[in-house]
Amino acid sequence: MDTPEFIAFWTHWPKRVNKQAARDAFAWAMKRHNGDGQLLQKMIDAIAWQVEFYGAARFLKDPDKWLLGMRWEDERPLTQDEQASLVSFRAWQAANAHDPETRTVSFDMFRRYQQAQRRAG
Repeated sequence: MDTPEFIAFWTHWPKRVNKQAARDAFAWAMKRHNGDGQLLQKMIDAIAWQVEFYGAARFLKDPDKWLLGMRWEDERPLTQDEQASLVSFRAWQAANAHDPETRTVSFDMFRRYQQAQRRAG
């Protein structure tokens, strides 16, 4: 019998093959990450960006392999805008390398700052 969580996962999965293996792998993932109440949402979010990034379901692994590989933990590649921001960030870091505070600023902090600047201006 399928759990509501598995049904939600299966509904979002674009390549619906090998369902029994997917059920088993899903149960394994849920058991392994028992304390993570956001696991299903993380999976669904990862499926969405991976389908968008790879462009077609045929480039995704079968669901059981995806689950056993914990592919929901993959990092989304940077967009072209984010890549340009990263170049700006690296240049800014290099220009301010003498400042110890600059070394503690992450790219995510820099990106949030840029987004706030765009909203304000």
